[in-house]
Amino acid sequence: MDQIAPNSEFSRLRDVSELPTQGLTLSIEATSAELEALCRRFELKAVHALEARVRIERTRDPQHGPAIRVQAVLHAEVTQECGVTLESFQVDVDEDFSILFQFGSHMPARAGAVDDVLDEDAPEPLEVPEIDAGELVAQHMALALDPYPRRPGVALESSAKEAQIADLSARPNSPFAKLGQLKHKM
Repeated sequence: MDQIAPNSEFSRLRDVSELPTQGLTLSIEATSAELEALCRRFELKAVHALEARVRIERTRDPQHGPAIRVQAVLHAEVTQECGVTLESFQVDVDEDFSILFQFGSHMPARAGAVDDVLDEDAPEPLEVPEIDAGELVAQHMALALDPYPRRPGVALESSAKEAQIADLSARPNSPFAKLGQLKHKM
């Protein structure tokens, strides 16, 4: 996850070099201009609302090194286009996430890069003492959306062409039927 995205549409940078002992809690909400920009970025029909409650606190990583945890609960209201009917429909997104960050100088040496990718508990490297809470919320909103949206109640129906293809193997003189018979001889 990027901590800082260039030209982020929903940027809420926080300096984490001097976090209070009790941590920091933020309530963030996108403005109408930010909602429009997020709509364009994520290629949605509309983004009506995006808000989150974010908690940033000092903690320890699994190897007991110093780390920073970002926890958030977000709510968004978006309009997506149904991939089947092309009709617009509203989606409510309620998502929570937690990310562990560690300053690059405190990152433990790892044996292999492949292990890092597969290790979900591995902290994200933090090269600068800032975390963009807004960008993290925007990214997690997008990840929570169905990439192949379907309006509730809409089902995929097989086309007549697909039905004909399925019917070919049922014909006794069809080459597909003969191949099916060979399968039993093996």
